[in-house]
Amino acid sequence: MARVVHVLRGNWTRDGAGVRLYRVFGGPTLAELTDPFLLLDHFGSRYPHEYLMGFPWHPHRGIQTVTYLLKGEVRHADSMGYRGVLGAGDLQWMTAGSGIFHEEMPRPGRARVGDREVENPEVSAFQLWVNLPRALKMSDPEYKNVKASSVPRVVADGGAVVKVVAGRVYEPGTGVVEGPVSGLKVPVVYMDVAVAEGAFFRFATREGHTVLAYVFEGAVDFNGRRVSAGELAVFNREGGEVEARGVGRFLLLSGRPLEEPIAWWGPIVMNTWDEILEARRELAEGIFVKKGARVVDL
Repeated sequence: MARVVHVLRGNWTRDGAGVRLYRVFGGPTLAELTDPFLLLDHFGSRYPHEYLMGFPWHPHRGIQTVTYLLKGEVRHADSMGYRGVLGAGDLQWMTAGSGIFHEEMPRPGRARVGDREVENPEVSAFQLWVNLPRALKMSDPEYKNVKASSVPRVVADGGAVVKVVAGRVYEPGTGVVEGPVSGLKVPVVYMDVAVAEGAFFRFATREGHTVLAYVFEGAVDFNGRRVSAGELAVFNREGGEVEARGVGRFLLLSGRPLEEPIAWWGPIVMNTWDEILEARRELAEGIFVKKGARVVDL
């Protein structure tokens, strides 16, 4: 039976050019526990001075980054000239692969009040890092841009409301609903689940897979283990069903561990320190980016 074996709390920190954020998990010391997931940040604020400095030009190699925006805007660009804007409910699933230089700059969004459109200063977003296996560390870069309208909103059996980014959910009367992000180099489940009073959500965990649930609103009981906002539930890898009840909202993540060595230097994650040194040499010589990213709009 699947059960919660750890409940972890994150830490407030600053990253980028000084953005205040909540690091749910991340770093080499937890990488084995959360494999294939490396890091999860929850960033944003109702105070623009805490996020406007953003995440200016920085490199990535060897990983995928997933940016999911709840409120506000994030303007992004890369060194090959690709630019775009994420709005509320949008996602970008970026495979850095052999190397990308990019920036992400949060900005206030717009909200309609009566017949006027006004600026809403609140920004709220997540960034998840998913590791790539050795064979794909130097694969070609790719962006998958997912509009909010492309993410299915499912009322699952039990009444929970689920936004399905990657993975599958059964909806009574509709059948199996699949998220728009598929064909990933590292197949994972990524869902945004909201449970209300009297509702529940059941999900089957796969034997051998890492399963994580980050509660970011309210509180949720997972097979009787209570997890509150700001906490991460880590499940065992024995497989089995989990029932989520309460009044809250959580990100559900699942994937098969890679079980490979990790050499981690800032935004670059490889298998050996020789590969890290090679990446640093290429950065110094200006030859880090090998190829422009393929762009897929979903």
